[in-house]
Amino acid sequence: MKNTLRTLAATLAASGVALSGGVAATADTTPGATAKHDLGVHYTVSTAKLDGHPGLVAIRLDNAGTDRYFAEFPLVTFDVLVKTVKGPEGVNRNLNARGLNGAHVEDLGFDEATSTRAYRIVLSNPVEKGAKNLPIASFDFGVGATKEGRIFQKIVTTQKGRVSGDTPNANDQGVDSTVAGNTRDDFGKVGTVTGLF
Repeated sequence: MKNTLRTLAATLAASGVALSGGVAATADTTPGATAKHDLGVHYTVSTAKLDGHPGLVAIRLDNAGTDRYFAEFPLVTFDVLVKTVKGPEGVNRNLNARGLNGAHVEDLGFDEATSTRAYRIVLSNPVEKGAKNLPIASFDFGVGATKEGRIFQKIVTTQKGRVSGDTPNANDQGVDSTVAGNTRDDFGKVGTVTGLF
């Protein structure tokens, strides 16, 4: 398990993605060019969910390209890290994840040394042209309170498997839930939630 997480961390680092930080999920803004295939990642959570308390968080996709997004091989996949940023370290908080809209979520386990839980999401259905806010996974965070203090976590998502011709950019690499604009409330508004869970 630790080898899996280390390999994942090394791969992300090689892509220029730091586990401790992230970038705002913005579409590719190359002047005069719109990619045929491009997916953007963001998160939604209810404003009623308090940081470090139980509640659901959804990972969602926008099809920022001009065409339908689908591939049978290579698989379209996303690596997800749930990282403790405040509170007791090395505590595996209760967290249940499930796929939505045909996506499959694989739990890769918890690395006590880095206080990180890793998942992989595999898409099995197309993301239609013009799709917005498509939920692909939900994460049900359990009680964050412990005898050593409350656990506060963030999510960092990176697309790994992709359609040929889709190049990595800021909207799918190291998308950090705590970076402004990456997490929205259930009404799609930004600035109303912190991105800490």
